[in-house]
Amino acid sequence: MALRVVYRSWGGENEKNRPPGYSKLTCLVSFLRAAEAVDADVVFLNDGPVAPALRGLMDRHGKVVELEGSGMRASYWGAISLAVDSDWDDDDVVWFSEDDYLYHPEAFTALVAAADGPEAVPAQYFALYGSTPDRSVHGPDEPTSEPPPGWVQLGPFRSEGRDWVRMQSTTSTLGARLGALREDKGIFKLCMYPHKNMLRDHDTCVAIQGFSPYRPYDLVHPLYERGRSLKMRVRDALILPFLLATVARALTRRPERRRTFLAVEPNLATHMEVLRIASGTDWDAVAADAQAWGTERGLLTADGISA
Repeated sequence: MALRVVYRSWGGENEKNRPPGYSKLTCLVSFLRAAEAVDADVVFLNDGPVAPALRGLMDRHGKVVELEGSGMRASYWGAISLAVDSDWDDDDVVWFSEDDYLYHPEAFTALVAAADGPEAVPAQYFALYGSTPDRSVHGPDEPTSEPPPGWVQLGPFRSEGRDWVRMQSTTSTLGARLGALREDKGIFKLCMYPHKNMLRDHDTCVAIQGFSPYRPYDLVHPLYERGRSLKMRVRDALILPFLLATVARALTRRPERRRTFLAVEPNLATHMEVLRIASGTDWDAVAADAQAWGTERGLLTADGISA
């Protein structure tokens, strides 16, 4: 098994509520520190030009592929297509990363151990950050991670001193055995529709495991809920066929296609957004240590600027 990484970057910034000290440069350095501990093949997939400080580090640590301002959805699909259309082995694990995640230094050593070590866990998909029965990475503006109908909890599975448990939801920063991903490519594509500027990450995570992301109430309630505008009701009606198709796709999966998706506890990476920071780790200390590591390796100056 080889670990392949597709690290997606965008040259701009969105309006998410970021914690103090956040920067894409610190996130990248934390990623490089974690990746150095394993034998990883890294591809940096850039949606348009990125800052020179970032590009310089990318050129030194992997292959860089430039997209021409394709947008979030096209960038994600480009990353998936790059992996599934490659000549990489089905047994390989591919890790997809966004550029606003901070990594614990043991993130990828734990991932490789769980995927291919003496204490490997029985999973086809892996998360270093995600919602489990005892943890939610959803903010107050999103639904809680209530288990889907028929949910069966799995784990914890122990791998080199860390627990891995069945995961309910994560983002587009995740890992997959390439053979499973190739078979599941259609579900990833389906869960991108019909939105222009978002991904139905939760739907993807639940559907590939063979569970419905929605109860009947979830599907019909928005259509008659009081207080919703006509525009919102029309939007809900238009999206309903896509949600029903996702439910049907999930529930008709053959048993051998129902994947096991496990997340490490505590999480070894975190989305750098206030209210969505993974609990159980001093992420300020992780960021500071990553910056110190980058300075020691000559990747950063003493002021935290790319060297």
